[in-house]
Amino acid sequence: MIGGTSTGGLIAIMLGRLRMTIEHCITAYCILADKVFEKKSHRVTLNGKVQGRFSAAQLEKVVKKVIVEQNLNQDELFKDPADSCKV
Repeated sequence: MIGGTSTGGLIAIMLGRLRMTIEHCITAYCILADKVFEKKSHRVTLNGKVQGRFSAAQLEKVVKKVIVEQNLNQDELFKDPADSCKV
């Protein structure tokens, strides 16, 4: 069994579900982190609304790219086959 929250959860999925090598996981995570976790200059909009720290749309885009690079369908649900690592 492997698990995590936030960045640990992303790494758990890459190692456990996508079966990436540690080296490939590190490379993919560094690219993902650079694109997803960049700081926004202002979190408050002109009309006073507070924005999230990071873009959920950007996270989804980058995660789907990692999935496709593993030759998997980006929209397929990650169901647990009986013999797989539980993530």
